[in-house]
Amino acid sequence: MVDQAASVKPGQPTGADRRTAKRVSLVTQIRSTAGGETLVGYSKDISIGGVFVETEDPPEKGAEVTLRFRLSEDSPIQEVRAVVAYRMSGEGMGLRFLDPPAELLQAIEAFAAQQ
Repeated sequence: MVDQAASVKPGQPTGADRRTAKRVSLVTQIRSTAGGETLVGYSKDISIGGVFVETEDPPEKGAEVTLRFRLSEDSPIQEVRAVVAYRMSGEGMGLRFLDPPAELLQAIEAFAAQQ
């Protein structure tokens, strides 16, 4: 069940229509820490704005998490704070990056350009 609809006003675009950044497929392990608990999931796609992580029991919408992941096997581990923008029980969560470092944004843009 997606709980993002309650925050959308009539006439506003929803889902993919709201996105302005190009999303590209990325399947990599992502460790997310929220409230002292570590969750391990796999990303589905990524953009400079955020990432979708497949996980069985995602944190509640609005929860802040710290993510650790690699864009490729030979790239450095990235760490960034994010907020749960929406969640789908049993499927995963859409995360919006919070103040991502310039190096991460550049790395994502370079990764996206290669796809």
